[in-house]
Amino acid sequence: MKKTILFLVLTAGIQAMQAQVKLTQIHLTNGSYNNFGDSPAQIGDFSALASGSSILLKDFSQYQQNGMLFDYMSPYRFSGGTGTSAFQSLQVGLKLPRCNGTLRLGISNYKNNLMNAYASYSESHVVDTLISSQNGSMTFIDSTVSRNVFGNYSNQQIRFEAAYVWETNAGERWAFSAGAGMSFGVSYQSRTSLHYQEYTNSYQGFGTYQGTQTSTYESEHYTNSLSVGANVYVPLGINFRLGTKRAFWKPWMIYTELRPQLSFNSIPNVGMKFSPGIGAASGIRFNIQTANRKGHADF
Repeated sequence: MKKTILFLVLTAGIQAMQAQVKLTQIHLTNGSYNNFGDSPAQIGDFSALASGSSILLKDFSQYQQNGMLFDYMSPYRFSGGTGTSAFQSLQVGLKLPRCNGTLRLGISNYKNNLMNAYASYSESHVVDTLISSQNGSMTFIDSTVSRNVFGNYSNQQIRFEAAYVWETNAGERWAFSAGAGMSFGVSYQSRTSLHYQEYTNSYQGFGTYQGTQTSTYESEHYTNSLSVGANVYVPLGINFRLGTKRAFWKPWMIYTELRPQLSFNSIPNVGMKFSPGIGAASGIRFNIQTANRKGHADF
């Protein structure tokens, strides 16, 4: 009997809560994050992600390693620099009983670029000497060998999003918002790519190109195991209502948000990566019409 009474009380409580929780918003958002203080990876760091790689068996002890060159000068540039994430999300806004803010819940797709490395090495030596038969002057034929190696680890994640946001000037043309949010999820695509290039060029005299060039190229791709990711952030937004008079435009708002954040990403066989950063997001919001006690429309 007591169990029956307890069950009925819980059921009544849940139904009462559902009656007071209202769906008030739908959000479509696109954005990106950039983490601070991420030191460039070294080529040797990829040995944990690319087991059996023939590229990593090469001797890179004399190579100069520079992650910035990889990001901005490489013809094999990947999506974004180290520590960047791009995301798209679909969220709904819920009005809770006795709460002034809005609870945003949804799902997001993240594309994360978590490890980059670039290393290069070049050397020159004389391969031939031409002696003029007229005046005996010598012209040297130089051969320059350039070697470059690139590494990248990236993944895509599906994440659950939750944020609680307060809005000032709600219902006006311009409104401002702030709150706290988080996301967490797992990867459904995780991969490592390695690329190696070697060029040989011949030059005559003061850098005149002789026309002799050879090149080799190697590329390897590896699928990595499941990883997890999360971040906590502070959404600081500006919202603009598309219309205040016409019924069609009144529910629609566009917005942009600045998001200081701390991210957590696991890298298979490497470990967890913690990084502070800054993000930006923009999107469109539809306010769902609800009826208040006076029979008016709230947007």
